[in-house]
Amino acid sequence: MMRFLACLLLAAGLLPAPVGAQSRDMLADAARAFDESALRLGDDDARPIGVRKWLEPIKLGFDNPSTHPDLVRITREAVRTIAVEAGVPVVDLSASSGANFVVYFDENGVNGKAGYCFANSWWKSWAINRGELRINPTRMRDIDRCTVHEAMHAFGFNSHPHAADSILSYTHGRRALSPLDLHLIHTLYDPRLTLGMKPAPASQLACRMLGERLGAAAAAIEAVCRDRKGPTPAL
Repeated sequence: MMRFLACLLLAAGLLPAPVGAQSRDMLADAARAFDESALRLGDDDARPIGVRKWLEPIKLGFDNPSTHPDLVRITREAVRTIAVEAGVPVVDLSASSGANFVVYFDENGVNGKAGYCFANSWWKSWAINRGELRINPTRMRDIDRCTVHEAMHAFGFNSHPHAADSILSYTHGRRALSPLDLHLIHTLYDPRLTLGMKPAPASQLACRMLGERLGAAAAAIEAVCRDRKGPTPAL
């Protein structure tokens, strides 16, 4: 009788979910965030895409550092913080000459949007070999968020998992990397996730690695990860 009553209360939302269910839900949310951020081409083109990431050292340079020297340190720290988690070496250059990752301070905005920050990356054989950040200095109200958010895009997280507690989400208002972001970075840059791996197997493997990082039970990992197909294409 007591077990029956507990089940009724749980169904009504009056008791907390069992720990196992919470673990599965947390893993499912993290796996979805990975799919939406790392295995989509972008928000404007949400088709699934294979694994892309940096392998070679980043040579970080600034195109016009003298215009906003106060922002050089902030932007460099944003890039280096992500690179440390990813295990990618960073070489600091005094200018943009010879750089494969260039930062521009652009007060005119991008695509006609005032205060807009922007990132881009290019890859060959799935290895990212060039990155670009355009940081609008008029965004001083949250320049820390702007630099970290855009740097994440340049590291292979092209899209936005808006439901997740991530610096990549527009809805959560993070100004620095969240615990979930650290898991996402370590998962993408784990050597087990190989360049060009197709979305479905990449999604399943990334989910299992996230399960390991979150300490999920083996049964929960199997249930959540076994049949993943990657991100859902936009209709």
